[in-house]
Amino acid sequence: MKFIWKALFMVTVLCLPFTKALPQIVYQHVDNNSIYEFLDEMANMKVIELNSAIKPYSRTFIAEKLVEISSRSAALNKRQSREFLFFMKEYNKEIDNSDQNQIVTNKLFGKNRVKLSDRDKRLDLYYFRDSTFMFSFNPILGVKVWNNDSGSVYHRWNGAEMMFYAGSHLGVYASLRDNYLSNSITAPDYITQETGGGFKNPTYGFSDADAVEYSEMRGGITANGKWWSLGIVKDHNVWGNNYNGSNIFTNRSPSFAQIKLNIHPVSWFELNYFHGWLSSKVVDTAATQQYGTGTTTVYVPKYIAANMITVKPVKNLYISLGNSIIYSQTLNAGYFIPVMFFKSLDHTYSTLGNSQMFFDISSRNLKKCHFYFTGYFDDFSFGRLFEKENITPWSMKVGGRVSNIIRNVSVTAEYTRNNIYTYKHYNPETTFESTRYNFGNYLRDNAQEIYFQLTYKPVARLWLDASYNQASKGPDYPDNRNDFDPVTGEPVVTNYEFQESIIWKKTAFAFQVRYEIINDLNLMLRFEMADVEDITNSYTPQGFQGNQLTTSGMITFGF
Repeated sequence: MKFIWKALFMVTVLCLPFTKALPQIVYQHVDNNSIYEFLDEMANMKVIELNSAIKPYSRTFIAEKLVEISSRSAALNKRQSREFLFFMKEYNKEIDNSDQNQIVTNKLFGKNRVKLSDRDKRLDLYYFRDSTFMFSFNPILGVKVWNNDSGSVYHRWNGAEMMFYAGSHLGVYASLRDNYLSNSITAPDYITQETGGGFKNPTYGFSDADAVEYSEMRGGITANGKWWSLGIVKDHNVWGNNYNGSNIFTNRSPSFAQIKLNIHPVSWFELNYFHGWLSSKVVDTAATQQYGTGTTTVYVPKYIAANMITVKPVKNLYISLGNSIIYSQTLNAGYFIPVMFFKSLDHTYSTLGNSQMFFDISSRNLKKCHFYFTGYFDDFSFGRLFEKENITPWSMKVGGRVSNIIRNVSVTAEYTRNNIYTYKHYNPETTFESTRYNFGNYLRDNAQEIYFQLTYKPVARLWLDASYNQASKGPDYPDNRNDFDPVTGEPVVTNYEFQESIIWKKTAFAFQVRYEIINDLNLMLRFEMADVEDITNSYTPQGFQGNQLTTSGMITFGF
């Protein structure tokens, strides 16, 4: 049977219309867990090489990796082979250049219908392709419900997404989602990995005062050459290897507009850079105007610039180093230079920006294994680093995953520590956040976490996850850098110890089942037994505190 399956796989692969992948760039959002996890597994198995420190990947990049996988089909087991064919139906759009004009009903019903399992391309609401233009359009629908002894909360979303490629070097994409939450459980102060939004509260037309609604628009236009791409996009960035939340950039905050650049001239060198326009939520009192009974509120302009250089000294070993800065008020052309050390530039212009440094080391040199270490330094200073009585605000994450430790079973372990004042800044105009959502690790400062996960994939597109995590957070000290102890004369900040007390703690065991029925149509069911202690009653919604079992379910089409 094994020989028959591999023979069938090879015949199917050879029949796929592999042509040279299109060069245009459209980004695949990081919430599409399925394809990201599949590529990660293939990299761990040494079927492909992968720089996983910078996400999102472009759809063309994913398609090229799938073509690489097709050339090494003998390394895949039955479940992996079926998943490969499943993903090829999605990224067929980047590979098959043949003329097509399809709508959702094409041969879907009737005597001459084509079964979904027999199609080379996924089902789209509308799809068009000719030699110079590709267009795709699909709806977005979803609902997620949480339920425990304290009651229920639900989140529903709907919208649409489109993308098109024109000519040889132009890519355009857009995604609009209208969201409604029966309770604002993703608000900026809460410790959660759920993506937040620019809430409208109270929600007009709804009787529930706890409900919020918001819209999320993502998209962009890009141009590219053989080894570079440049775009104006509004999207999320996830920087830093992780399996349970990055500690550099995450998708916790709403997406923001940015100029994005990628340069990859050789296999061992890559530069990633973006300059973004953020939402400060700090009122510019001088610009705010009063008109009769109404007020036009103006907020202080806020910007971010970040870069990451990645080198590959040997196969499957990636070393990345980068820095970023948050600055406000006036745009500075220097921050548009992709290779700048932004802290030095800030000293030159005395803009009082908030700078950060970070690095990431990722190794897949041992087959089946992925080991990584990520560091984030907030307001880094070599002078302060070796002072005896000093707190250095840094975050570190160390972890690893062994894929297929036994057939279709993977094990993950991860530890995170965020020192006091990490991700904080005394100036509200230059905090490491947008729309009040922190960019960094979801636990924020003075916190640590241990995370374990066991994953079993019995068949293609079915994930069974069992996980354990223990997270804790110490006091949330204000960033008063200029306050001095009247007795010792030392800065107050040096008197604080890491987690000298615990004000928030969570211990949780979870079991999750997820299945992708067809491309983009997902079902999820999760059971979490958690004990949450929130002394300040500010980090976890009241309904999720205490010792209780929370059941959550989700059905979604589109991400």
